[in-house]
Amino acid sequence: MARNFGAAKLKNHIHNNAPGTLGAMGRLFDVSESDFNKALLGDQTVITKIADMARLSDTAKANLPKALEAYRKIIETTGDVNQAYAELVQLTQKHGTQTLKAINTSKTVEQRFKNEMTEMQAEHVNATTAEATRHAQRSSLIQISGATADLMAIAKYEADLIKASNKLPEVQDAADRAYETAVTSALWTNGSEAKTDRIPKPNYSRTAGIGRVGQWFRNFMGI
Repeated sequence: MARNFGAAKLKNHIHNNAPGTLGAMGRLFDVSESDFNKALLGDQTVITKIADMARLSDTAKANLPKALEAYRKIIETTGDVNQAYAELVQLTQKHGTQTLKAINTSKTVEQRFKNEMTEMQAEHVNATTAEATRHAQRSSLIQISGATADLMAIAKYEADLIKASNKLPEVQDAADRAYETAVTSALWTNGSEAKTDRIPKPNYSRTAGIGRVGQWFRNFMGI
């Protein structure tokens, strides 16, 4: 309860000379000129309020340096950490693209290398097949040369076989036609005395495989 001092009062010369500043004090610091005056006159409610604020201020003031230092560390460290993350993002963008390009290039080179190896192997097989076919054909011509004296038939057969060897998928058809030509020519020349059974009839597969050509040659040669 506020005490009764009758008509007594203390003259306040500041109120009328700085009303704006005193008003700002209340808005900025939550302590008003009115509460200050009431506390001076012993208003216990206001005194309790101001005393609590003062005790709070003592506690805050005691903890202020450490709290400020802790917040300073937290804020500075948070800034540094996020700056580091930002640099990591930039580095990842820069070198990540470079790394992915290198990976993709390596994959392409690896695939091309495998393809080239496959192509080289296929070329080797084709070359070996062609050589086996040529050898078998040439050997058959040597046998034919001893089977008939018809040199024209031999020359025609040899020419047809050479043409056929240049197109492996058509070897069988060309060889059949060459064989028919050789037999017919021998018959025209020697009639019943033509020894057509001594003219070998090649049997090539349409893929001109090494195994089949080699097997035909072995069968023809009797080995």
